[in-house]
Amino acid sequence: MRLRSLALMAAAVGVAVTASARLVAQQPAVQASSVTVVQVRPEAVDAWRDFQAKQTVPALKKAGITQRDVWESIYGPAGQYRIVQPIVKYADRDNPQGPVARALGEAAARTYNEALRKMQASAVTTTITSIADVSYNPNPTAIYPVLVLTRYHVAPGRAADFRAYLDERAAAVKKGQPKRDLVSRVAFGGDNNEFRIASFESNFAALDGESALQRGAGAEGVAKLTAKMIGVVLSTDRTVWRHVEALSFASK
Repeated sequence: MRLRSLALMAAAVGVAVTASARLVAQQPAVQASSVTVVQVRPEAVDAWRDFQAKQTVPALKKAGITQRDVWESIYGPAGQYRIVQPIVKYADRDNPQGPVARALGEAAARTYNEALRKMQASAVTTTITSIADVSYNPNPTAIYPVLVLTRYHVAPGRAADFRAYLDERAAAVKKGQPKRDLVSRVAFGGDNNEFRIASFESNFAALDGESALQRGAGAEGVAKLTAKMIGVVLSTDRTVWRHVEALSFASK
């Protein structure tokens, strides 16, 4: 009898472990990215773009960087650029040499950085982690030239409430069939209570119509969802960016 009980217990544990493994396998992988927002000096915009195309991009490729997306501000601060690169692992930062130094050597990298500093007024880097289960990305390899970025500054202690809002929003957005809708949260370099929603479009003409959320939820549904953020979200800001193909790349 005891042996039978032990066998049943072992079988139950095996089922639980198998189910747990399947559940883990089904969970979307969390992806981290670095986001650097560069404010270029007004008189140096053309020079900065030329420098990026001729100096930065070749150096990054030589150093083994496989992906980089650059966006220019259209509705937002003039002369501002957003540079997004995936993070394979944070441990890569333990290498004292950055990718440019690895590609060019220390002496040439110092010359490179000196030239860059003269063109830039500021550069701020944050890292973000994806929230894949409330994102929508049916065609991951497609390149969409227009990015609408909304940043939500959530009140301290209310992140779980905002996460519940994102769960409800995700169903409506999916129904609205956007090109791409990516949700993330700031991990390092900024406010950890900042969430970001990046919505992508094929052209600016799409901004004349309804958003995917409006299409999926309708006016009444959007109003109900918005009401749930009262007291949860302290403020929001929304900017529009255009993809700079000449300064971006991705390995095939």
